[in-house]
Amino acid sequence: MGMNFNLKGRTVRHLVVMAITGVAVFQAGRAIYSSAQRQVFLHKQAIVLKEGQRQAEEINKELRDGLTSYKSSSGIERLARERLNLAGPDEVVIRIGK
Repeated sequence: MGMNFNLKGRTVRHLVVMAITGVAVFQAGRAIYSSAQRQVFLHKQAIVLKEGQRQAEEINKELRDGLTSYKSSSGIERLARERLNLAGPDEVVIRIGK
């Protein structure tokens, strides 16, 4: 009878160890899966941010080029004609109503 009790005790102990190991493996698997999802999310965010940075750099270049052109007298004249509807001394401005 003592040997039968000892066998049951070991079996119960093995089942408890297996259950704890199973829970630990499950938790580790969940953590790894969550971490992988987070990495994918961060990678997508990095791509979006790089594209935004590229667009901002392109806009900055266009603005810099525009500023450079407006520093010249011909650029100022063009700005006055296009934005302020001004004309040169020998020109006439004609406005057509809409």
